[in-house]
Amino acid sequence: MASDDAGDGQVSTTFSWLEPHPLFCIILVGENTEAFGVQKDFLIAKSTYFKKYFAEQKEEKVEDVVRFPDTDPVVFGLAQLFMFTGTINTGSQPLPGYDLLIAVWKLGNELGIEGLCEEALKTMSEYRATTNSIPATELLVKAWNETPEGSPIRALLLSWTAEYIRSSESRSEFTKSLPQEVLSELVVAMSRLNSTPLIQVKPPSSPSSTQQKNVHYLDHAGDEREAKVTKHRQSDGLPNRHKKSTPRPQPPAAPKPHKVKRNSVNITDEGQFSAEQKLNFCADLLNRMLSGPGFWTRLVGPFKEPVRPIEDGVPDYFDKIKKPMDLGTVKKKIDRNEYSTPEEFEQDVRQIFENCFTYWGRHHDMSVAAERFQKSFEEKFAEMFKWLGKNAEGSETA
Repeated sequence: MASDDAGDGQVSTTFSWLEPHPLFCIILVGENTEAFGVQKDFLIAKSTYFKKYFAEQKEEKVEDVVRFPDTDPVVFGLAQLFMFTGTINTGSQPLPGYDLLIAVWKLGNELGIEGLCEEALKTMSEYRATTNSIPATELLVKAWNETPEGSPIRALLLSWTAEYIRSSESRSEFTKSLPQEVLSELVVAMSRLNSTPLIQVKPPSSPSSTQQKNVHYLDHAGDEREAKVTKHRQSDGLPNRHKKSTPRPQPPAAPKPHKVKRNSVNITDEGQFSAEQKLNFCADLLNRMLSGPGFWTRLVGPFKEPVRPIEDGVPDYFDKIKKPMDLGTVKKKIDRNEYSTPEEFEQDVRQIFENCFTYWGRHHDMSVAAERFQKSFEEKFAEMFKWLGKNAEGSETA
């Protein structure tokens, strides 16, 4: 049996499922202390953090309790999945979004779980290939601030950002949204592409010129800038784009043959799609909203996190709003499979709009922002069966 004690305070990392492992570690994760139970020997074998932690324990217990209050249970669940299976992509669920994958990389780095960081980067590359997008500005900056200098994930994100700036027609607006320290590293990253950087680093602005955006802060100047560049963007991330070359003169086109419509998929037949397929669409739509470019960032920014009455300057919020809702909560419910039908997902998203209108009134700037977000959401949500039909056709062709 793999023993906790290997002499002189050392902990053995030898592990085999052919042997008994009666000692468990209960890991309480997140604000609601969701409990994960994992064999102690297994954790010691998989994680340098737990190997060191248990080596420092004086007393052996049948059941140890460790707390990770700042870790998202979904993120820890993906780490646990990797420790048992060697992957975080089961194939039966949509790929995790960039926010989760970056958090998984950070957890793997902190806990010293061999191979998890590499798996997170691999899945990020798969997600990019699937969505043709890179993380939105807010997430890029957050990842840059929370990962070690010179780390593989920072290098990957910087290279993607450099490629995007090279190819995107919206590079000017995008670079304006990046903080000084990120731009400095970008200049270095782009210089490695064997060409002159297309961005210039400006002197640092004074602290007073930067205002932190929270759930009740709207950037009107940003909205005006966004209106100028929306035509260059998609709603599913920061797309990798290339300028269109001037079209060459073409000879008159021959009459196009009449195409016969396929009968294999009829997107008007709603009953042919399962609830699981429809919920996959909901998850995909939410990932696009949360990980999208400036177009989505401006729309969803004030509604991504729960309202904090004191911090956000609305102390009477819960007196007026009896069913708080935000996109972060919706994301957690999707990740935990708490929705049984797409209607439940739709109802929660619409609750966000109703709460905003109820508290602020229809003519407040917050409600104007909610109306813009609602309009875009309704348009995209109405494309469910088109999306399902297209994916069904793709699977048939494959």
